[in-house]
Amino acid sequence: MTHLSPFRRGAAVLACAGFLCGVLGTGTAAAASPAAATAGGGLGPSKGRVIAKNGLELRDGPGTAYRAVGSLPYGTVVTIRCKVNGENVHGNPRWYEVGEGRVTWLSARYVETLGTAPRWCADRHR
Repeated sequence: MTHLSPFRRGAAVLACAGFLCGVLGTGTAAAASPAAATAGGGLGPSKGRVIAKNGLELRDGPGTAYRAVGSLPYGTVVTIRCKVNGENVHGNPRWYEVGEGRVTWLSARYVETLGTAPRWCADRHR
C-alpha cells in the first residue's frame, strides 16, 4: 500500500468523491427525468416471459373486459413496449403493451420481466 501524506490522501478522497458524485449524479438525474422515462430515455424495449401455466390471453386493452385477440403459451418470451395501470388482476394492476404492428396487452401478473423493468407508457392509464 502506498503511503500518502494527509494532504494528498485528503485530495485523493475528494477527487474520488467528486468523480463518483458526477457519475452517480448524472445517472440519477437521467433516470429521474419524466421526459426521458416516457420517451424511452435511451433504454431499449424490455423482455418478459409468460409464467401462466395454461398460457396467457392477449387483449385489446389493459383489462379482462377488453376483447381477447389471441394467446401465448407458457414460457413465451415477448417484447414489452411499456406498462400502464389497468384492471387489478390478483393484486397486480399493471398491464404490458406488447405486439409488433397491432397493439395488444398482457396482464403483468402472469409475465416475469427479464432484465430492465418496462418503462411507463406516455399519456395512458398512469
